[in-house]
Amino acid sequence: MKKILPPHQIIAYGLLLVTLAVNVSMPLFRVYAAQEHLSNGQTALVLAAYITGMLPCYIFLGGISDRFGRKPVLLISLCFAFTATLVITLNPTVWALIIARMCQGIALALSMGTGTAYLTEVLQGKIEDAPTKAANLASLSTALGFSGGALATTLYLFYEFTLVPPTYFLLLFVTAVGILLVIYLPNLKPIGGEVIRLPYFPKGSFPVNMSIAICWAATGTVIAIIPTQLAKFGMTAFAGFCLVLINWTGAFTQPFIRKMNPVKSVIIGYFLIPTGFLFVIIGCHFQQIAIILFGTFIIGLAAYGYSYVGGLALIANYGGQQRARAVSGYMFFGYIGFGIPAIFLGYLSDMLGIVNALIFFEAVLILLTMLLLRNFRS
Repeated sequence: MKKILPPHQIIAYGLLLVTLAVNVSMPLFRVYAAQEHLSNGQTALVLAAYITGMLPCYIFLGGISDRFGRKPVLLISLCFAFTATLVITLNPTVWALIIARMCQGIALALSMGTGTAYLTEVLQGKIEDAPTKAANLASLSTALGFSGGALATTLYLFYEFTLVPPTYFLLLFVTAVGILLVIYLPNLKPIGGEVIRLPYFPKGSFPVNMSIAICWAATGTVIAIIPTQLAKFGMTAFAGFCLVLINWTGAFTQPFIRKMNPVKSVIIGYFLIPTGFLFVIIGCHFQQIAIILFGTFIIGLAAYGYSYVGGLALIANYGGQQRARAVSGYMFFGYIGFGIPAIFLGYLSDMLGIVNALIFFEAVLILLTMLLLRNFRS
């Protein structure tokens, strides 16, 4: 089986499978929640279960693959991804979704750093600049995965509505294949080190860390709240396209953005987020899906493009010898931003209405952007 695919392709495939599992059921989140008559705030809490699975692993188990090896940790993460899909397939309810989201968070937290490091090690000595090639391959695999599952489910729902689309069963099959392939990967000797590696926040990193926090807050809001608004004018299934645009537009512009000055890249991202979110609000108010999709396109340029790439480069530079821990701190801000504001806005939308809550968030985004730009430039 080792001759079928080279190791780096199997590892990239594993990362793709983990990220496919994260959002394969996303177009049905609001449907599952509506069955139990959950409010927007309660739905956002369900989605945040993803963060409760991710953050403890991400913060306290950052060195687990260094200590115990890349292969076993990647294998465990794939098993969690398989379990997440299996749970929602067997029991398509919002309560099962909570368990699935926690498993998805654990799978993602264990696989991201592990997969990139594993790719670097299997490519080392075979190609030039292995770390960069590994990071690019990991970025491409995860970008395709985060949106690919949601897109596949969305497209099927246009054909036929069901609580358990065939994409769930297909993902279970290909994930099982992925688990078998990973079993045959080379088991490289662990490099050793501490399992617990707390995040590090170097001097000057706060404006950059906050830039990714507000970017991912916008994406979390789109995922948690916008589907409810889309449902009001019969376009729930388009939620999957929103996620595709958020992930793919940024990811596929990364090669171009990497050539830019990272400071300039982050500054561009600061302006893109409130601009994109404004289009989302206008689209929601006038019930125009094209405007909403254009807004998510702009948000994606920052969230997984300009702000993400530029911020990552700056943080790695600020971190010096503590680069890995500094990047963990950067991702920590990002995932806090992804989960917490969406919960608050979910409950706020229950009280004021979705569009009014989004307008409030837009005002906060503009204020934060002005303050952060001032600190960032000084």
